[in-house]
Amino acid sequence: MKKGSGVLLHLSSLPGYGIGSLGRHAFNFVDRLNEAGFSYWQILPLNPTSPYCGNSPYSSNSLIVGNRYFIDLDEFVDNGWLEQKDLDVPVCERVDFEAVDRHREVVLKKAFDNADDEVKKQVQAWAKQNESIYTYALYTAFSSKLCAPWNEWPRDLRDCKKRAVNAFAKECQQQINQYLFEQYFFFKQFAKLKTYANDKGIKIIGDMPVYASFGSADVWANQKLFEVDGYTTNLGAGVPPDYFSKTGQLWGNPVYKIAEHKKQNYKWMLERFVIAQSLCDVLRVDHFRGYESFWAVPAGEKTAINGKWVKSFGKELFDKMGKVANIEIIAEDLGIITPEVEKLMKDLDYPGMNILLFAYNSGDDNKYLPENHLENSVSYIGTHDNDTLVGWLNKIDGWEKEHMIAKTGYDGDYTIFFDELFASKSKVVILSMQDMLGLGSEHRMNVPSVPKGNWSYQMKEGQFDDELVQKFAKLNKKYNR
Repeated sequence: MKKGSGVLLHLSSLPGYGIGSLGRHAFNFVDRLNEAGFSYWQILPLNPTSPYCGNSPYSSNSLIVGNRYFIDLDEFVDNGWLEQKDLDVPVCERVDFEAVDRHREVVLKKAFDNADDEVKKQVQAWAKQNESIYTYALYTAFSSKLCAPWNEWPRDLRDCKKRAVNAFAKECQQQINQYLFEQYFFFKQFAKLKTYANDKGIKIIGDMPVYASFGSADVWANQKLFEVDGYTTNLGAGVPPDYFSKTGQLWGNPVYKIAEHKKQNYKWMLERFVIAQSLCDVLRVDHFRGYESFWAVPAGEKTAINGKWVKSFGKELFDKMGKVANIEIIAEDLGIITPEVEKLMKDLDYPGMNILLFAYNSGDDNKYLPENHLENSVSYIGTHDNDTLVGWLNKIDGWEKEHMIAKTGYDGDYTIFFDELFASKSKVVILSMQDMLGLGSEHRMNVPSVPKGNWSYQMKEGQFDDELVQKFAKLNKKYNR
């Protein structure tokens, strides 16, 4: 990766009609990044989210498609398919996902109904070239029509029998066409934003979740690739017991059947990277250690204790990926990483991650201390899963606080950590928008293992003002970022 700095802010956290979008606020944000001397914009996964899954972008009914919440509705007003009054959404301090979901359900249907026939022909032509996106439209329409998860559908639909799927699709054609319409505009609008960002010298860093959800188009249409024999998860994903948890973590997503993926020449996984390439320039691969080996837990277990390690895709997948997708990779390597994972990263020459908030809880050999950072790495103060810097500073105490003060000279001014980060040997450093604004814990993006209230941070219009731009322009210049 080229030396530089960036900002972590998900699309959902931009100002907008209840939630951020691919509209003018996204383009304005790119302008501000450029003016402040940044060269990267990092976002979270762009998959659809649901209030029923805690609104997490890491839990989705498709890893292939985009979130319809992010569609720029102003374009539909300009096209005459919506009226300005249709865009009225109650103003909230944070994203109200249920309100956004209800609103988009109404206005996107209206826009589709009002769209002209020529546009709908373009959508159909595009859909024929994007089979996996068409599969998502089928799955979503079928789920809506049947009001049931896919493993409770009629048997031939469960099994993706072509005749049954085609017959039922005729009953759901209007909904299928609407979902394709939405995806067409998501990808079209995102391509426009990405081109604009690249022209301004800004690279977009995307994020790829490691596992598909059981209740997803991915699993329904590709059951042979997952441990779901008998329409239920046989082996679920998780993390073994460690010093963080005596019973480990049980995620429940079906793990991969690696032999089946290999038999199909990794077609499904490679398609994910190809689609990611159209949405970002750099891709953070979540839970990278799961690509070397993953922890698989038998169905019915209440904890992750009785799991086993299973060899994963390994280097072969990424070698093949390099032949079909021109995209740089960041390996999310946080937590306990084995020598085998370190070797995989070294063989692939992928940068790992450093978190400054983890740097002061042990001695001088802590790998997260700035002086210990590798040049081929990406360093953060914190990620979406961490407290904000100010929130962390308000909580840290005891030896860790004393050690932090001794290392940094902290005297109450949180901005000293910006210098700590930017002085790192890492080629790339990333700040969250919340930390740039000096916000407290109430503005953090996610608290892991807490099922509600996450992912809803939303910045206010005008917060990325000239003063903040000038402040970080000086910092980027000072450290030659």
